[in-house]
Amino acid sequence: MRIVQITDTHVVAPGTLWKDRVDMAARLRAALPGVNALGADLVVHTGDVVDGGGAAQYALAAEILAEGEAPLRLLPGNHDDRARLRAAFPEQSYAEGAFLQFADAVEGLTILGLDTVEEHRTAGRFCEARAAWLRARLAEAPGPALVFQHHPPCPMALPHMDQFVFQGEDLYAAAIADRPPLRIACGHVHAAAERHVAGSLVAACPAVGVQIPAVEGGSGVFGFVVGGAAARGGDWDAARGLTVRGVPLEPVEGRYPVGGGRGAG
Repeated sequence: MRIVQITDTHVVAPGTLWKDRVDMAARLRAALPGVNALGADLVVHTGDVVDGGGAAQYALAAEILAEGEAPLRLLPGNHDDRARLRAAFPEQSYAEGAFLQFADAVEGLTILGLDTVEEHRTAGRFCEARAAWLRARLAEAPGPALVFQHHPPCPMALPHMDQFVFQGEDLYAAAIADRPPLRIACGHVHAAAERHVAGSLVAACPAVGVQIPAVEGGSGVFGFVVGGAAARGGDWDAARGLTVRGVPLEPVEGRYPVGGGRGAG
């Protein structure tokens, strides 16, 4: 089974640019052929589908994402609006309650989608209600579990993004300690970053929209870069486990032959 993660598309209203500079809708549309080429059995979007929760933004995002060929699961990010996300994607099914969460079991793997959004807050939040849900889903999983969510539940050594402190880090670590998932796949930070927490691997995926460099420039001024759109492709096999690769979604130069002899590879 192949599960592909995309994140942080930040689609804005038709005819407008994100930060007056980036056509996020065009970037998502350009990335989808690369996503489709991966032959996924499931695509999980880990949030910030749009940039401000507007109905026109969701209508445009839904139109573009409909070009995807694999079943799609959507989680909210801090720039999303839960009610409008539900309305724009009525085919999505979530667990009962206020949070947009899901639990699926496929080929011996439990796939969990966790809602980490706190309204009007950039950083994520993990509360007792979500802790109870996550503990229960992990406890009842017959085998390994894979968690998807928008916010990393811990700092990721990214100077700009770490200033938005996740609320409930210790509670999260306690919730997964007895049955650590194979992987906690996140977005939000617009960078590739990984960290071990409570026996699991927190892995942030680069964005489809723009990237935030892990190291600040010489001026010390925070900024984003346009380019580097990527997905994470996870291949699950009950016998071999989970293998995850970073997959670029924009053209690259090459391919050039590696050749033989010393230095190959």
